[in-house]
Amino acid sequence: MMREESIIKTSDGIDVFCKKDIPDNPIAVIVIVHGFAEHLARYDYFVQKLNENQIACYRFDNRGHGKSGGLMLHVESYNDYINDADLIVQKAKDEFPNLPLFMFGHSMGGFITAIYGEKFKDRLDGQIFSGAATDEPPQANPVLKTVINICNALFPKMRIKNDLSALISRDIDVVNKYRNDPLVHDKATARFFKQFIIEGMTYLKNNTKEYKYSCLILHGKEDKLVRYSSSENFYNNISSTDKQIKIYDDLYHEILNEAEKDIVINDILVWINNKVNN
Repeated sequence: MMREESIIKTSDGIDVFCKKDIPDNPIAVIVIVHGFAEHLARYDYFVQKLNENQIACYRFDNRGHGKSGGLMLHVESYNDYINDADLIVQKAKDEFPNLPLFMFGHSMGGFITAIYGEKFKDRLDGQIFSGAATDEPPQANPVLKTVINICNALFPKMRIKNDLSALISRDIDVVNKYRNDPLVHDKATARFFKQFIIEGMTYLKNNTKEYKYSCLILHGKEDKLVRYSSSENFYNNISSTDKQIKIYDDLYHEILNEAEKDIVINDILVWINNKVNN
């Protein structure tokens, strides 16, 4: 078993904090892309289970998140997230050129993963989505969009509070740990929201037909932060010929942090093993 932390510098000089966990004799590699306001360490249990099944894991803190550089919860362009993810993909490909390579994206990480799939059609062997933000959140009404546009035009680095904690999981311990995590933040800039909710989401939806990867789309039916219909719409509109979707009854947004997480992880492992062995 090999574990290693490193820093990758982006083309615009941001330090991206990375971690890799490599089991002996891996059969596949996965790049994990975390969601809004969180960080890579919240996927420790998931990584442990993947490693136990001989899957090598690469993960990183998105710029402005966790231990990575950049202004907290700020991004100049949503494309920065996509290009940063590609740096990690290229690192994984360079170090394990002969193994199948997958990408997993949760929530905003699913947004990044989806656009990555639309832009880079030949980098991966498949993608997995968890509560992916592939459509506008329920709160993104015309009034909110107008406010975001005005704030971005006048004060792009003005901070807007967005506390998601109560709705991430039914497990109160998960919620409390999230709330007390010093690497979790809840105030993003107006520029971030403009790039994520408006510019990035418009690109994602306008290019859905360009998406052709083999994919596994997972979502909690009781997700109050990203509607499960977002995943259903994405599934119905992509051009992939090999695609699966599963909606879990009762689960909230963080399906990997619910009591049923081992069921979800097993579904992911079955899907990856089917890809590796076929």
